[in-house]
Amino acid sequence: RRVLDIEDCMIGTDVVRRGFAQARKDAHAKMASYKRGATLLVRETNVPGEGVGTSVADTPAAELVKEYTLDPKSWVTDTVGDLKFRYPASSFFQNNASILPAFTGYVREELHKWSGQLAANDGSDGVLKTLIDAYCGSGLFGIACHQDFEKVLGIEISNESISCAGDNAKMNGATNTDFLLGDAARLFEKVDSDPSSTAVIIDPPRKGSNPDFLDQLIAYGPRVIVYIACGVPAQARDINHMYSRGAISVDGHTATVDSKPTAVYRIAAIQPFDLFPQTYHVENIVTLVRED
Repeated sequence: RRVLDIEDCMIGTDVVRRGFAQARKDAHAKMASYKRGATLLVRETNVPGEGVGTSVADTPAAELVKEYTLDPKSWVTDTVGDLKFRYPASSFFQNNASILPAFTGYVREELHKWSGQLAANDGSDGVLKTLIDAYCGSGLFGIACHQDFEKVLGIEISNESISCAGDNAKMNGATNTDFLLGDAARLFEKVDSDPSSTAVIIDPPRKGSNPDFLDQLIAYGPRVIVYIACGVPAQARDINHMYSRGAISVDGHTATVDSKPTAVYRIAAIQPFDLFPQTYHVENIVTLVRED
């Protein structure tokens, strides 16, 4: 077996590169003990600066300073504008912090824009009152968008993620949020809000969503759907599934189906974000608006 020594990671942040150098040094010292290989973690985090505060919760995001951790069992903090998110170092979070304010800001602006436009059409003050955050993780999108809604409901299959989401909501003053443990495929059993005043954010893993969830989504019929994908082929497959159910209108036409769906959507916007520089991977956001 041959070991390839990578001396540096040129696309990493300065803090990550500093941590990488330490991890490389540690790996060299422990190389003989790695009988079946090893997984090394280098993660950027934010900590209170010297003399600023005693805890992340008590320290404003702007006053936190960058540091790294190599311990998979530690907790890390990411900042997105004025928001703070804590989670275990070994768990998933969007990996390119530099673009997250624009990324989450776009989702919030899409929801705000369509709430206003649909309200103008309806002659009301604002259409979207409830936000459902499916596959919510540690609460990134639900918390980032909470100020524009009366109620935010997040759901996630991971008990650890739900605990993080609740703690992050409290830390960021998002008192109108509720995060529930459960399978996204059975999400709408827990929803009692009017679909005409509800928006749904979908942010599934790279493999995408599944037909059962998508069929329940169509049957529920929220006013706006924002589908965020790190796996664009899976996103295209899922939207094609909705089209095959007669739930997507293309140039005013829908697929021929035996029974008419509860809701029909048009693709209102498509916006990619390059969270993975120097690779072919992108995050892609598709906004679907119900046709009434």
